[in-house]
Amino acid sequence: MRCVWRILIVIPAGFLAASLAAAIVLVLAARGDPYPGETTGDLAGKVLLVGAIAAMFVGAVAAVPALVMIVLAEAFGWRSLILHLVIGAGIGFVAFLLGIGGEPPATSGELQLGAAAGAVGGFVYWLVAGRRAGLRERRDAAP
Repeated sequence: MRCVWRILIVIPAGFLAASLAAAIVLVLAARGDPYPGETTGDLAGKVLLVGAIAAMFVGAVAAVPALVMIVLAEAFGWRSLILHLVIGAGIGFVAFLLGIGGEPPATSGELQLGAAAGAVGGFVYWLVAGRRAGLRERRDAAP
């Protein structure tokens, strides 16, 4: 039952949350300063709306490499936060480096932004699903 729950609910929810978080990082970086007279609520609403739309694109770009990482993490029970951060940053960096979705970046700052968005996505995935990775229950020895 745990396996079915993870495959049908937890893993897709983690991937969707990670895509949304990475997209929000990209939207906030592109957005810059709020407009004069714009309230925090207005800004948050706009960022969430545009972030939800951008999350579809981010999810499509990261789907295949993230799926490989998810399958390996579940098969081998990899639960490391550092591993999820590094893989997420790598996916974001390579996506920006190759120019998937546009032209390749002109500056190293754009590559760093891609890596940062990927790392945030990896962190959010780890929070939702990665901390308990492994399709089998892990039996840790009592100290």
